[in-house]
Amino acid sequence: MPAVSIARRTGHSKTIQESLACLLLVFCLPMQSLLAQGCSTVNDPATRTKIGQQMPSITVTDTEGKLFSLASQRGKVVLINFWATWCGPCKMEIPRLEREVWQTYKSSPNFAMVAIAREQTLNDIVFFRALNGFTYPIAPDPERATYALFADSGIPRSYLVDPNGKILFQSVGYCVLDFDRMKQEIDRQLLAIQETHK
Repeated sequence: MPAVSIARRTGHSKTIQESLACLLLVFCLPMQSLLAQGCSTVNDPATRTKIGQQMPSITVTDTEGKLFSLASQRGKVVLINFWATWCGPCKMEIPRLEREVWQTYKSSPNFAMVAIAREQTLNDIVFFRALNGFTYPIAPDPERATYALFADSGIPRSYLVDPNGKILFQSVGYCVLDFDRMKQEIDRQLLAIQETHK
């Protein structure tokens, strides 16, 4: 009798494990698929800019009180990122922006970056950064005045700008493959600048 009881419990336990495994597949595979697909802005009606166009002229003040003007960054490869503290995909992207972009390229004199927080105050983003420990430059855009030059909706958004002020790359959402493509483009552009200075 105990053996039967144990067998039943074991069978029940196995059924629970199989059910949990199925649930994990149901919930995780769509997320993997989402992260793997592209974040193209080509057919996005909310996007106001196109690759190859001149980047809109922007000036923002970061959390250190420094003015960041795109015009003053001519000659550099520039990354502009739009985000918000409440945005789930933004929170997934932030560690990669810190580790794989900012920490990798911040020492280059030919690279600049700022992440602009849509509809967020200075206090909002200073507190959020203190909690999350990232160090790249951020700036508030409480009235979404800067963001409105680029899109009607959708974050995160990333824009890579060449030394002449033209858009090289743009994306909406956080997608692993597109993030990797963006890093490759940064590498290519920085290498090209180095070659011209030899």
